[in-house]
Parts: sequence; structure tokens; C-alpha cells
Amino acid sequence: MSRDCNVAGAENDLQLRDGARIAVVGAGPAGSLFAIFAWRLAAELGRKVHITVFDGKPFTQSGPQGCNMCAGVVAEGLVARFREIGLTLPESIVQRHIRGYWWETRAGNLHLSPQKAESEIYTVYRGNGPRGSTPGRNVSFDDYLLGQVSSLGVQVVPQPVVEIQVPHGTRNDPATVLVGSKAHKEVYEADLVVGAFGLSPRLARQVTALGFGYVPPPTLPSYQAELRLGADRVKEGFQDRIVIYELGLSGIKFGAIIPKQEHLTVTLIGEKAGKESLLGFLAHPLVSKRLPPGWQAPADYCHCCPRVAVAPCQKPFTNRIVMIGDASVSRLYKNGLDSAFLTAKAAAEAAFRHGVSAQAFARYYLPTCRALARDSAYGRLLFRLSALGFASQIFLRLFVQAARYEQLACRPREQVLGRILWGSFTGDQPYKDIVLAALSLRIQWRLWSSLLVKKASPIPGGSAGDSIDKVTPDEA
Repeated sequence: MSRDCNVAGAENDLQLRDGARIAVVGAGPAGSLFAIFAWRLAAELGRKVHITVFDGKPFTQSGPQGCNMCAGVVAEGLVARFREIGLTLPESIVQRHIRGYWWETRAGNLHLSPQKAESEIYTVYRGNGPRGSTPGRNVSFDDYLLGQVSSLGVQVVPQPVVEIQVPHGTRNDPATVLVGSKAHKEVYEADLVVGAFGLSPRLARQVTALGFGYVPPPTLPSYQAELRLGADRVKEGFQDRIVIYELGLSGIKFGAIIPKQEHLTVTLIGEKAGKESLLGFLAHPLVSKRLPPGWQAPADYCHCCPRVAVAPCQKPFTNRIVMIGDASVSRLYKNGLDSAFLTAKAAAEAAFRHGVSAQAFARYYLPTCRALARDSAYGRLLFRLSALGFASQIFLRLFVQAARYEQLACRPREQVLGRILWGSFTGDQPYKDIVLAALSLRIQWRLWSSLLVKKASPIPGGSAGDSIDKVTPDEA
């Protein structure tokens, strides 16, 4: 018998038939989206299945207790994907409509506008706002998605999963999840268990201990703070733009400020990300210039220290068990919500159309994971190259000057450096495309020719430390 026949036979004996039970461990975006895709596929294929989503986190509460600890940027690519499946974010949960990005560097700043006139980027909260906030309504992005799940008739159990068990007998035996607490466990048998628990170390250890080869993604520390300025000051200082910083800070690979309604979300990623690095970041002249004069961070503010995945997991599936979202793979530093969408959709398609065996997931789900992992490998190369290049003040200044020259001298579709930066910041463009564009001869020519133009005719607003309004959106 051929290998393909063997694979087909292995797939066919583990199918989601009528009456099948699916346990989704985690009610964040990956888990909620999987439940939506699974419900739609069941309806399309005429199968009656029972889908249950488990999560002990109350997304309607403020502060870290109800938050999935994310910067909360919904990029334009994900907005488009949502529309394709009939989801539109309600205005009640949108904190701010983003009009563009500022790239703030030691060699000057640069305004980046959306590549498309109809571009939509939103900032949101993953829970019901920072600790101590009183929004007066539920503004949780995660709870909105979970509400869409509940509206389909999917069962949502507000209890944590404390243990996952693989089938102990034959391949046809169900998997098991234990729900509740160690003292009072309820047993739930499932034909398929979907691990959508993000980077939870407790559940990652549980799955690793099952012995089928799962190893959770390697991670870096991050530090996020929610700093209240008030709506007017946020609007005045940031003009509905996300600011990405290139400050050359030791131990910090990525720094950004994301404007919300009344708060700023400050995100730092790197080995030294923490409270001390936050205070040093806020005190930097290129950061403090956007804050009110004399403003200081309060002694007590809402903050969290989530880990950030920097590579994919190993072996994200076995018979009747599959990992999705951050528990499996996500794009390096960018757009984890989009990765949640893609892995949730691919896993649901594989399970319903081909089966829940390890062979079926290897053949029909793993290619999506590998594509995301390959793209993140290009992302690592991109960040290494940019770290090497931007460590030089001369090269950084040259790059900023070239990008400014593009904005003044080229039509939008010809602004290659701008597209590279935009794709890097939003995560809406594959890292592979960005790397190939960055290494192209056209970019090298643009860099050096802009230097010649700079010498002949200085470009306005090119000095280090430019204020946010030195180059206006119209000029850019």
C-alpha cells in the first residue's frame, strides 16, 4: 500500500462525526475564532457537533485579571479578514482610529501614512480597560469575540482547564480535559481538544508532559504599562498615530506607544524590559517631548509582564489534540491576532474536512504553521539587519533622509522605503517581501542618491530630535 493510502486510512479512522465533542481550551481570539470556524463548518457539512469553550479569565473585568495582556492594535489586514467572515468591530470597543505611524529615531522622525486610502487600523483593549478605569460599558475586544461565539449557541464555560489527558486506550478513545480546580475537577471528554491557551506556562507544561513532542515557543520578556493622560492630551500629543521608537536602548529590541482613548499603552520588548527600563524610556527626550511638560508616571499604574513568542513551538498536534495561536506559532513581534485567525481557520478546516489524527493535522494544518514560521525567520533576519544598520548613527541618518526624500519627491506607490517601514510596523506585509525589498539594488540606489540630493539641497525637517509637527501629514 502506498504512503498516501496509509495516510488516508489513518485520517479516516479519526473523524468528527455527528455527536462529536470539541473542547476549546482558551477563549481569547484564537479560541473564539476556532469556535466560529468550527460552528460554520459543521453547519456547512451538515454535522451536529458540540463545541465547548473553557476559560477562567473574566474579560469584562478591568486590569490584568480580565485582560489577555496585549498592546491591542487591530491592523488593517485583520479588519479585512473579519469582514470576510461577517465580523465588524463595534465602535463601542474601538479606543482610537489610527491615522498613521510616527517613526522616532536618534536621527530624526518620519511620518508614515496608510498605503490605502480606505485603510482601517484600530486600538482596543483586550479586557475591560486598565485597572482603576471606569469606562461605564464593556470595551473588551476579547469579550466581543466571545459574545459572537455565544450568539451561535456554542457553550462557554467560565472555568479554567487544569489538566489535559490524551486517550489512554485505543486511538478511538476520547481525549479528556479536567475543568475547575485541583480540589474540585469536572471531567469533560472530547473527540478534539484545541489548545488556544496562548503562552500560559502552566498549560504548556501540561501539554509537554503528555509526551507527544510538544515544546512551547521560546519567548522574550516584555513590559506593558497603561498610563492615563486624558483624552485631550492623548489627542494633542499623538494625533491618532502610533509611535515606534529607534533609540538604541540597551536590552530593548522594540519600543512603542499606542494611543487609546484616555490612556497610552507603552510596550517594551527585550531582555531588560521592566519598570526601570520604562522609566528610562519615558525620560528619553524623544519620548518626553510628546508628554505634557513636567509629567511623570504615577507611582501606581496598570501594568503587566507578558512573554512574547520569538519562534514557533515544536509538534503542535497529536491524535485529537491541536495547538493554535500563540501556543503554536505567531509572527515575530507583530500582529499575533492575525496569526490567531490563520491558525484557527487552518486547524478547523483540517479537523472537519480531513480528520483529527496526527497524520491529518500534519498534512493539512502544519503547512500553515510552517508558512508563519518561515515568515518569522525572515523577520528575525530583518531585525538583525536593522539592528546592525541602525546601530550606526550615520546609516540611520542616511535611511531617514532617504525616506524623507521619497515622501517629497516620489508618488506614494514609488515610496519603497515607506512601504518597507509600514509593512514592518503593521505586520500586514510578509517579512520575506520586506527583506527582499530591503536588499534590492533599487533601495541601495535610493539611499545613496538621496544622500547626494541632501548635500545639494537640504531636505526640510531632517535634523535629529524633530518635533511631531515638524513634518506635517500634508508635507509627508
